Amino acid sequence: MNYDVLSGYWEKKEIFGLDGALRTMNRKVVVIGPLNEGALAESYARAFERLGMEVVRFDSEVAFMQASRFTGNRILRRALRSSLWNAVNREATQVAQRVQPALIFALKCTFFHPETIRQIRKFTGAPFVNHYPDHPYIGIRWDPREASAQRRDLIEVFREYSILWMWEKSLVERLRNDGVESQYLPFAVDPELFHTQQDRGQQIEEGIACELCHTTHDVAFVATYTRYRCDEVAAIRRHKVAIWGNNWPRKWREAGGQHRVHAPIWGTAFADICTRAAVSLNVLNAENLGGPNMRTFEVPASGGVMLARYSRAQNEFFPEGEAAVYYRSPEEIDDKLDELLRDRELRARLRRNGARLAAAQTYDVRAAKVLRACGLKAGSATADSSDSGRSSR
Repeated sequence: MNYDVLSGYWEKKEIFGLDGALRTMNRKVVVIGPLNEGALAESYARAFERLGMEVVRFDSEVAFMQASRFTGNRILRRALRSSLWNAVNREATQVAQRVQPALIFALKCTFFHPETIRQIRKFTGAPFVNHYPDHPYIGIRWDPREASAQRRDLIEVFREYSILWMWEKSLVERLRNDGVESQYLPFAVDPELFHTQQDRGQQIEEGIACELCHTTHDVAFVATYTRYRCDEVAAIRRHKVAIWGNNWPRKWREAGGQHRVHAPIWGTAFADICTRAAVSLNVLNAENLGGPNMRTFEVPASGGVMLARYSRAQNEFFPEGEAAVYYRSPEEIDDKLDELLRDRELRARLRRNGARLAAAQTYDVRAAKVLRACGLKAGSATADSSDSGRSSR
Protein backbone atom coordinates (compact mmCIF):
# COMPACT_ATOMS: atom_id res chain seq x y z
CA MET A 1 0.00 0.00 0.00
CA ASN A 2 1.40 3.34 -0.96
CA TYR A 3 1.93 5.72 1.97
CA ASP A 4 -0.09 8.93 1.76
CA VAL A 5 2.19 11.95 1.75
CA LEU A 6 1.27 15.17 3.49
CA SER A 7 1.39 18.22 1.31
CA GLY A 8 3.98 19.92 3.51
CA TYR A 9 7.12 18.80 5.24
CA TRP A 10 7.31 18.21 8.93
CA GLU A 11 9.52 20.60 10.78
CA LYS A 12 13.05 19.25 10.84
CA LYS A 13 13.79 17.44 14.09
CA GLU A 14 17.09 17.68 15.91
CA ILE A 15 18.02 14.01 15.75
CA PHE A 16 21.36 14.06 13.99
CA GLY A 17 23.38 13.78 17.17
CA LEU A 18 21.36 11.06 18.91
CA ASP A 19 23.41 8.27 20.40
CA GLY A 20 22.63 4.64 19.64
CA ALA A 21 20.70 3.99 22.84
CA LEU A 22 18.26 6.83 22.21
CA ARG A 23 17.86 6.01 18.54
CA THR A 24 16.76 2.46 19.35
CA MET A 25 13.67 3.93 21.05
CA ASN A 26 12.45 4.85 17.58
CA ARG A 27 11.06 1.61 16.10
CA LYS A 28 9.93 2.98 12.73
CA VAL A 29 11.25 1.33 9.59
CA VAL A 30 10.38 2.62 6.13
CA VAL A 31 10.42 -0.24 3.62
CA ILE A 32 10.66 0.90 -0.01
CA GLY A 33 10.10 -1.35 -3.00
CA PRO A 34 7.44 -3.28 -4.92
CA LEU A 35 4.93 -4.65 -2.42
CA ASN A 36 2.84 -7.01 -4.54
CA GLU A 37 2.16 -10.63 -3.54
CA GLY A 38 5.38 -12.58 -3.24
CA ALA A 39 7.57 -9.47 -3.51
CA LEU A 40 10.80 -9.48 -1.52
CA ALA A 41 10.13 -6.03 -0.04
CA GLU A 42 6.84 -7.22 1.43
CA SER A 43 8.52 -10.29 2.91
CA TYR A 44 11.02 -8.02 4.67
CA ALA A 45 8.24 -5.67 5.81
CA ARG A 46 6.44 -8.56 7.51
CA ALA A 47 9.70 -9.80 9.02
CA PHE A 48 10.44 -6.39 10.55
CA GLU A 49 6.92 -6.33 11.97
CA ARG A 50 7.36 -9.77 13.54
CA LEU A 51 10.53 -8.40 15.13
CA GLY A 52 8.50 -5.68 16.83
CA MET A 53 9.25 -2.80 14.46
CA GLU A 54 6.68 -0.29 13.24
CA VAL A 55 6.79 -0.56 9.45
CA VAL A 56 5.75 2.14 6.99
CA ARG A 57 5.45 0.73 3.49
CA PHE A 58 6.20 2.81 0.41
CA ASP A 59 5.24 0.94 -2.75
CA SER A 60 7.66 2.26 -5.35
CA GLU A 61 5.89 0.47 -8.22
CA VAL A 62 2.57 2.13 -7.38
CA ALA A 63 4.29 5.51 -7.04
CA PHE A 64 6.01 5.00 -10.38
CA MET A 65 2.82 4.05 -12.20
CA GLN A 66 0.90 6.97 -10.65
CA ALA A 67 3.57 9.52 -11.55
CA SER A 68 2.13 10.05 -15.05
CA ARG A 69 -0.99 9.17 -17.00
CA PHE A 70 1.26 7.69 -19.71
CA THR A 71 2.86 4.94 -17.61
CA GLY A 72 0.41 2.37 -18.92
CA ASN A 73 2.22 2.44 -22.25
CA ARG A 74 5.51 0.50 -22.08
CA ILE A 75 7.23 2.54 -24.78
CA LEU A 76 6.23 5.87 -23.25
CA ARG A 77 7.13 4.56 -19.81
CA ARG A 78 10.68 3.91 -20.95
CA ALA A 79 10.89 7.28 -22.73
CA LEU A 80 9.69 9.07 -19.60
CA ARG A 81 11.81 7.06 -17.18
CA SER A 82 13.97 10.00 -16.08
CA SER A 83 11.04 12.23 -15.13
CA LEU A 84 9.19 9.32 -13.52
CA TRP A 85 12.23 8.48 -11.42
CA ASN A 86 12.47 12.12 -10.34
CA ALA A 87 8.85 12.05 -9.22
CA VAL A 88 9.34 8.87 -7.15
CA ASN A 89 12.51 10.35 -5.61
CA ARG A 90 10.52 13.39 -4.47
CA GLU A 91 7.70 11.31 -3.04
CA ALA A 92 10.05 8.94 -1.19
CA THR A 93 11.91 11.93 0.24
CA GLN A 94 8.66 13.39 1.55
CA VAL A 95 7.71 10.08 3.17
CA ALA A 96 11.09 9.76 4.90
CA GLN A 97 10.91 13.35 6.13
CA ARG A 98 7.39 12.89 7.43
CA VAL A 99 8.03 9.57 9.19
CA GLN A 100 11.53 10.28 10.61
CA PRO A 101 12.31 6.55 10.89
CA ALA A 102 15.11 4.76 12.67
CA LEU A 103 15.91 2.88 9.45
CA ILE A 104 15.15 3.16 5.73
CA PHE A 105 15.28 -0.23 3.99
CA ALA A 106 15.16 -0.15 0.17
CA LEU A 107 14.75 -3.23 -1.98
CA LYS A 108 16.65 -2.69 -5.26
CA CYS A 109 15.11 0.76 -5.99
CA THR A 110 17.33 1.54 -8.97
CA PHE A 111 15.46 4.83 -9.37
CA PHE A 112 17.15 6.49 -6.39
CA HIS A 113 19.64 9.25 -7.28
CA PRO A 114 22.83 9.72 -5.23
CA GLU A 115 21.74 13.15 -4.05
CA THR A 116 18.39 11.77 -2.85
CA ILE A 117 20.10 9.18 -0.66
CA ARG A 118 22.45 11.81 0.77
CA GLN A 119 19.55 14.15 1.49
CA ILE A 120 17.44 11.50 3.21
CA ARG A 121 20.35 10.32 5.36
CA LYS A 122 21.13 13.92 6.35
CA PHE A 123 17.70 15.05 7.49
CA THR A 124 16.65 11.76 9.13
CA GLY A 125 19.99 10.90 10.71
CA ALA A 126 19.01 7.26 10.10
CA PRO A 127 20.84 4.46 8.29
CA PHE A 128 19.64 4.11 4.70
CA VAL A 129 20.37 0.61 3.42
CA ASN A 130 19.59 -1.29 0.24
CA HIS A 131 19.21 -5.01 -0.37
CA TYR A 132 20.04 -5.36 -4.07
CA PRO A 133 18.76 -8.73 -5.38
CA ASP A 134 20.32 -8.61 -8.87
CA HIS A 135 23.82 -8.54 -10.34
CA PRO A 136 25.17 -4.97 -10.13
CA TYR A 137 27.72 -5.33 -12.93
CA ILE A 138 25.64 -6.61 -15.85
CA GLY A 139 25.24 -3.20 -17.49
CA ILE A 140 22.22 -1.85 -19.34
CA ARG A 141 20.28 -4.31 -21.48
CA TRP A 142 17.60 -3.22 -23.89
CA ASP A 143 15.69 -6.51 -23.98
CA PRO A 144 12.97 -5.92 -21.35
CA ARG A 145 12.86 -9.66 -20.65
CA GLU A 146 16.45 -9.70 -19.40
CA ALA A 147 17.87 -8.34 -16.14
CA SER A 148 19.45 -4.89 -16.44
CA ALA A 149 21.30 -2.45 -14.20
CA GLN A 150 19.05 0.28 -15.72
CA ARG A 151 21.54 3.08 -15.02
CA ARG A 152 25.22 3.65 -15.78
CA ASP A 153 26.03 5.28 -12.43
CA LEU A 154 24.70 2.40 -10.32
CA ILE A 155 27.94 1.89 -8.37
CA GLU A 156 28.09 5.62 -7.67
CA VAL A 157 24.59 5.39 -6.25
CA PHE A 158 25.57 2.39 -4.10
CA ARG A 159 28.39 4.38 -2.48
CA GLU A 160 25.80 6.66 -0.84
CA TYR A 161 24.04 3.92 1.13
CA SER A 162 24.94 3.18 4.73
CA ILE A 163 25.10 -0.50 3.75
CA LEU A 164 24.52 -2.22 0.40
CA TRP A 165 23.36 -5.75 1.18
CA MET A 166 24.36 -8.30 -1.47
CA TRP A 167 23.26 -11.91 -1.95
CA GLU A 168 26.57 -13.30 -3.24
CA LYS A 169 29.91 -13.23 -1.41
CA SER A 170 32.25 -12.54 -4.34
CA LEU A 171 30.10 -9.56 -5.36
CA VAL A 172 30.46 -8.19 -1.83
CA GLU A 173 34.23 -8.13 -2.24
CA ARG A 174 34.03 -6.57 -5.69
CA LEU A 175 31.71 -3.84 -4.43
CA ARG A 176 33.99 -3.12 -1.47
CA ASN A 177 36.91 -2.72 -3.87
CA ASP A 178 34.77 -0.15 -5.70
CA GLY A 179 34.23 1.87 -2.53
CA VAL A 180 30.79 0.50 -1.58
CA GLU A 181 29.99 -0.39 2.05
CA SER A 182 28.73 -3.85 1.13
CA GLN A 183 27.79 -6.79 3.35
CA TYR A 184 26.56 -10.30 2.67
CA LEU A 185 22.85 -11.06 3.03
CA PRO A 186 21.53 -14.12 1.19
CA PHE A 187 17.92 -14.71 0.27
CA ALA A 188 15.69 -16.64 2.66
CA VAL A 189 12.17 -17.93 3.32
CA ASP A 190 9.00 -15.98 4.02
CA PRO A 191 7.28 -18.31 6.52
CA GLU A 192 3.88 -16.80 5.75
CA LEU A 193 4.09 -17.94 2.12
CA PHE A 194 6.11 -21.14 2.01
CA HIS A 195 5.11 -24.20 4.06
CA THR A 196 5.33 -27.97 3.81
CA GLN A 197 2.29 -30.22 3.60
CA GLN A 198 2.63 -31.00 7.30
CA ASP A 199 2.73 -27.29 8.17
CA ARG A 200 -0.57 -26.84 6.33
CA GLY A 201 -2.11 -29.90 7.96
CA GLN A 202 -2.51 -31.54 4.54
CA GLN A 203 -1.46 -34.77 2.92
CA ILE A 204 -1.12 -34.29 -0.83
CA GLU A 205 -0.25 -36.91 -3.41
CA GLU A 206 2.52 -36.14 -5.87
CA GLY A 207 1.51 -34.95 -9.32
CA ILE A 208 -0.05 -31.72 -10.57
CA ALA A 209 -3.44 -32.44 -12.12
CA CYS A 210 -3.72 -29.79 -14.85
CA GLU A 211 -7.10 -28.93 -16.34
CA LEU A 212 -5.47 -26.84 -19.07
CA CYS A 213 -3.31 -29.70 -20.35
CA HIS A 214 -5.67 -32.55 -19.36
CA THR A 215 -2.76 -34.41 -17.84
CA THR A 216 -0.72 -34.73 -14.64
CA HIS A 217 2.63 -32.95 -14.48
CA ASP A 218 5.56 -34.42 -12.56
CA VAL A 219 8.26 -31.84 -13.35
CA ALA A 220 7.55 -28.17 -12.65
CA PHE A 221 9.45 -24.95 -13.25
CA VAL A 222 8.18 -21.56 -12.02
CA ALA A 223 10.16 -18.66 -13.47
CA THR A 224 10.08 -15.68 -15.79
CA TYR A 225 11.67 -16.24 -19.19
CA THR A 226 15.29 -15.48 -19.87
CA ARG A 227 17.33 -16.78 -22.80
CA TYR A 228 19.57 -18.73 -20.45
CA ARG A 229 16.67 -20.47 -18.74
CA CYS A 230 15.05 -21.22 -22.07
CA ASP A 231 18.22 -22.89 -23.38
CA GLU A 232 18.55 -25.04 -20.24
CA VAL A 233 14.94 -26.25 -20.35
CA ALA A 234 15.15 -26.86 -24.12
CA ALA A 235 18.00 -29.30 -23.42
CA ILE A 236 15.52 -31.59 -21.61
CA ARG A 237 14.48 -34.15 -24.23
CA ARG A 238 13.10 -37.20 -22.39
CA HIS A 239 10.79 -35.42 -19.95
CA LYS A 240 8.01 -32.86 -20.17
CA VAL A 241 8.34 -29.72 -18.07
CA ALA A 242 5.32 -27.70 -16.93
CA ILE A 243 6.32 -24.03 -16.76
CA TRP A 244 4.55 -21.18 -14.97
CA GLY A 245 5.84 -17.71 -15.86
CA ASN A 246 5.93 -14.64 -18.11
CA ASN A 247 7.43 -14.00 -21.55
CA TRP A 248 8.11 -17.58 -22.64
CA PRO A 249 8.05 -18.33 -26.40
CA ARG A 250 4.60 -18.45 -27.91
CA LYS A 251 5.08 -21.97 -29.25
CA TRP A 252 5.64 -23.20 -25.69
CA ARG A 253 2.22 -21.88 -24.70
CA GLU A 254 0.48 -24.05 -27.29
CA ALA A 255 -0.89 -27.53 -26.70
CA GLY A 256 1.03 -30.42 -28.20
CA GLY A 257 4.55 -29.20 -27.47
CA GLN A 258 6.98 -31.04 -25.24
CA HIS A 259 7.08 -28.30 -22.60
CA ARG A 260 3.95 -26.34 -21.72
CA VAL A 261 3.82 -22.80 -20.34
CA HIS A 262 1.06 -21.69 -17.96
CA ALA A 263 0.10 -18.30 -16.53
CA PRO A 264 2.52 -16.86 -13.94
CA ILE A 265 1.96 -17.58 -10.26
CA TRP A 266 3.39 -16.17 -7.02
CA GLY A 267 3.53 -16.75 -3.30
CA THR A 268 1.37 -19.52 -1.90
CA ALA A 269 0.40 -20.70 -5.40
CA PHE A 270 4.09 -21.31 -6.10
CA ALA A 271 4.44 -23.20 -2.82
CA ASP A 272 1.51 -25.42 -3.79
CA ILE A 273 3.16 -26.28 -7.14
CA CYS A 274 6.40 -27.26 -5.38
CA THR A 275 4.49 -29.38 -2.89
CA ARG A 276 2.67 -31.31 -5.61
CA ALA A 277 5.44 -31.67 -8.19
CA ALA A 278 7.62 -34.76 -8.04
CA VAL A 279 10.54 -32.52 -9.04
CA SER A 280 10.86 -28.73 -9.05
CA LEU A 281 13.50 -27.26 -11.36
CA ASN A 282 15.53 -24.24 -10.28
CA VAL A 283 17.47 -22.94 -13.28
CA LEU A 284 19.83 -20.21 -12.15
CA ASN A 285 20.23 -17.23 -14.44
CA ALA A 286 23.66 -16.62 -15.89
CA GLU A 287 23.99 -13.73 -13.42
CA ASN A 288 23.26 -16.02 -10.45
CA LEU A 289 25.66 -18.86 -11.21
CA GLY A 290 27.95 -18.02 -8.29
CA GLY A 291 25.29 -18.12 -5.63
CA PRO A 292 21.72 -18.90 -4.66
CA ASN A 293 18.56 -17.27 -5.89
CA MET A 294 15.24 -16.86 -4.10
CA ARG A 295 13.99 -20.26 -5.33
CA THR A 296 16.98 -21.92 -3.65
CA PHE A 297 15.20 -21.38 -0.34
CA GLU A 298 11.55 -21.31 -1.42
CA VAL A 299 11.45 -24.73 -3.11
CA PRO A 300 12.76 -26.70 -0.08
CA ALA A 301 10.71 -24.57 2.33
CA SER A 302 7.58 -25.65 0.44
CA GLY A 303 8.54 -29.30 0.79
CA GLY A 304 9.67 -29.45 -2.83
CA VAL A 305 12.31 -31.66 -4.42
CA MET A 306 14.82 -29.22 -5.91
CA LEU A 307 16.85 -30.03 -9.01
CA ALA A 308 19.12 -27.08 -9.72
CA ARG A 309 22.32 -26.19 -11.50
CA TYR A 310 25.18 -26.67 -9.06
CA SER A 311 26.68 -23.72 -7.25
CA ARG A 312 28.87 -23.78 -4.16
CA ALA A 313 26.57 -21.42 -2.30
CA GLN A 314 23.47 -23.53 -2.96
CA ASN A 315 25.32 -26.65 -1.88
CA GLU A 316 26.34 -24.97 1.39
CA PHE A 317 22.72 -24.28 2.28
CA PHE A 318 21.25 -27.51 0.85
CA PRO A 319 23.89 -30.25 0.52
CA GLU A 320 23.89 -32.36 -2.61
CA GLY A 321 22.16 -35.71 -2.27
CA GLU A 322 20.84 -34.81 1.17
CA ALA A 323 18.56 -31.81 0.62
CA ALA A 324 18.76 -31.19 -3.16
CA VAL A 325 20.08 -32.64 -6.41
CA TYR A 326 22.32 -30.64 -8.76
CA TYR A 327 23.40 -30.87 -12.39
CA ARG A 328 26.59 -29.41 -13.83
CA SER A 329 25.48 -29.07 -17.44
CA PRO A 330 22.12 -29.09 -19.26
CA GLU A 331 22.99 -32.46 -20.79
CA GLU A 332 22.77 -34.01 -17.32
CA ILE A 333 19.23 -32.87 -16.55
CA ASP A 334 17.42 -35.81 -18.16
CA ASP A 335 19.56 -38.34 -16.27
CA LYS A 336 18.99 -36.51 -12.98
CA LEU A 337 15.25 -36.49 -13.62
CA ASP A 338 15.34 -40.24 -14.34
CA GLU A 339 17.11 -40.81 -11.02
CA LEU A 340 14.63 -38.73 -9.06
CA LEU A 341 11.43 -39.92 -10.69
CA ARG A 342 12.19 -43.61 -10.16
CA ASP A 343 13.16 -43.25 -6.48
CA ARG A 344 10.28 -42.20 -4.24
CA GLU A 345 12.29 -42.77 -1.06
CA LEU A 346 15.02 -40.41 -2.30
CA ARG A 347 12.42 -37.74 -3.03
CA ALA A 348 10.89 -38.15 0.43
CA ARG A 349 14.30 -37.78 2.08
CA LEU A 350 15.13 -34.67 0.04
CA ARG A 351 11.79 -33.13 0.98
CA ARG A 352 12.30 -33.76 4.71
CA ASN A 353 15.90 -32.56 4.85
CA GLY A 354 15.30 -29.56 2.60
CA ALA A 355 12.33 -28.36 4.65
CA ARG A 356 14.27 -28.79 7.91
CA LEU A 357 17.23 -26.74 6.66
CA ALA A 358 15.03 -24.08 5.06
CA ALA A 359 13.15 -23.55 8.33
CA ALA A 360 16.27 -21.97 9.84
CA GLN A 361 16.72 -19.55 6.92
CA THR A 362 13.90 -17.04 7.32
CA TYR A 363 13.64 -13.34 6.58
CA ASP A 364 13.17 -12.83 10.33
CA VAL A 365 16.80 -13.95 10.72
CA ARG A 366 17.93 -11.69 7.87
CA ALA A 367 15.95 -8.68 9.14
CA ALA A 368 17.40 -9.12 12.64
CA LYS A 369 20.89 -9.04 11.11
CA VAL A 370 20.04 -5.79 9.32
CA LEU A 371 18.81 -4.23 12.57
CA ARG A 372 21.93 -5.23 14.48
CA ALA A 373 24.21 -3.91 11.77
CA CYS A 374 22.39 -0.57 11.98
CA GLY A 375 22.62 -0.34 15.78
CA LEU A 376 18.96 -1.21 16.34
CA LYS A 377 17.46 -3.89 18.54
CA ALA A 378 14.52 -6.04 17.64
CA GLY A 379 11.70 -6.00 20.15
CA SER A 380 10.39 -9.50 19.54
CA ALA A 381 11.49 -12.88 20.86
CA THR A 382 11.73 -13.99 17.24
CA ALA A 383 15.08 -12.26 17.01
CA ASP A 384 16.54 -14.18 19.94
CA SER A 385 16.85 -17.33 17.82
CA SER A 386 18.50 -15.47 14.92
CA ASP A 387 22.18 -15.83 14.13
CA SER A 388 24.16 -14.07 16.84
CA GLY A 389 26.98 -12.65 14.78
CA ARG A 390 26.98 -8.89 14.52
CA SER A 391 27.98 -7.17 11.31
CA SER A 392 30.25 -4.16 11.60
CA ARG A 393 29.89 -0.94 9.68
